[in-house]
Amino acid sequence: MVVHDLLKGKILKTPTHQGWHYYNYINGERYDFTASQFPQEMDYQDIVSNREEAFSDTNQQQYAYLKNSVEQLLREG
Repeated sequence: MVVHDLLKGKILKTPTHQGWHYYNYINGERYDFTASQFPQEMDYQDIVSNREEAFSDTNQQQYAYLKNSVEQLLREG
């Protein structure tokens, strides 16, 4: 969602054994910045999702921490 805040695009999802996995689709390219958390290659189904649905997989505290970290990295250049 932080990437969506900054670059817009679409939020997509695909099912996993643990539930839904969310990622970004920007300018015709899939970006999955958390794919490394899965032990095997993802079988992407690219199902259109939205911010509300993706936010159901996190909480405000986690989101705020990640957003602040990304914004600080961008400021530092």
